[in-house]
Amino acid sequence: MQLYLVDGARLRELRERAGLSQEELSEMVGYSPTWVAELERQSRTYVLEILVQKLVGALGVRISDLSAFPDPPAPPAEPEDLRVSPGSLKALRERAGLSREELERRAGLAPGSVARAEEAGEGDEILASVETIWRLARALEASPTHLVAKGAGST
Repeated sequence: MQLYLVDGARLRELRERAGLSQEELSEMVGYSPTWVAELERQSRTYVLEILVQKLVGALGVRISDLSAFPDPPAPPAEPEDLRVSPGSLKALRERAGLSREELERRAGLAPGSVARAEEAGEGDEILASVETIWRLARALEASPTHLVAKGAGST
């Protein structure tokens, strides 16, 4: 899955042009009410393609209107798995005050999956689908990009 560099000021401009509040756009994307506000505060931040697609759909603009990447890549034939950072997952879970089991329940994951991911070493490959990362991020009320290991790519 591709990451896009989103300009917060440009996002704010496009949102205001569309006549939407930050909360309305966050809701349209299916994320926490403060998510768009957090993005708009950043001069530039990386955002997963699935979220950028939802943003541009809600705003009625092209990816190139929102992102430093001018054109989206061709969609993959099959969904790609991304590498999850075990350290980031644990830190976000602890910051949210959730047990491993509570996070699994909220994200709809199999029992023991969070423990296996967190107990892996930083060099180990922990692969997760975009859907799984999306579920974890929503349960943690965090950006999915915080869960993805730096330099993550397809398998």
